[in-house]
Amino acid sequence: MISTLDLAWMFRSGGGGRTERHFIDFVIDGVPLSSRFNVDFISPFGWFDTDEQEASIARLLRKSPPNMAHGRTTLYICPECGDLGCGAVTLLIERDPGVIIWKNFGIQNNYDEAVHTEGFENIGPFTFDGRQYHELFEQVRRLQQ
Repeated sequence: MISTLDLAWMFRSGGGGRTERHFIDFVIDGVPLSSRFNVDFISPFGWFDTDEQEASIARLLRKSPPNMAHGRTTLYICPECGDLGCGAVTLLIERDPGVIIWKNFGIQNNYDEAVHTEGFENIGPFTFDGRQYHELFEQVRRLQQ
């Protein structure tokens, strides 16, 4: 089954040691992806360093290699600093003819090769139309400018 993938501006409230952030989130089949996780990570889009946002797009489009152990790609990062040492939501991205697949979500950091999948067992896999997926990331580029 092909899932729909859209974008939406989201808000992370501040206070109590938390930094307020507006960020671009992924909406899969009408549900913000970040709402499916019980963790405090957000996408880098719309708020983080522009070069890092571009690098993230390249990885998600599979134009650059994954940036984490076990061939995994970061999707959501620390909303305070974006440091991968704080942890990140990562996934495996596969390409089949005409489609892109997001699967095996988990949390990992850049100093330990372990992938923690507890709480992510029922998330995905998601299959997206390849053409629409690539167009979406062009839209991400426009939104972050």
